[in-house]
Amino acid sequence: MTGSSRATTNNNDPDPENVHSAVSPKKCREMEKKYGWLLKDIRPNPDPILKVDCVFHGEQTSFQEMWGDYQD
Repeated sequence: MTGSSRATTNNNDPDPENVHSAVSPKKCREMEKKYGWLLKDIRPNPDPILKVDCVFHGEQTSFQEMWGDYQD
């Protein structure tokens, strides 16, 4: 299961990061395959459930934007 995203946006960053939290590193790799994002890093997250932050190359995305496609 994957969860919320956390990131700071810096429009001047030459290598922007797309960060999404997950329960395990395995879920980061699954997200990479599912969404076609290139995984850059997996970082520890202090959250007791979403234990890692999956860091992908590219602009920050939001699952909220994706869910709009499935609503009436």
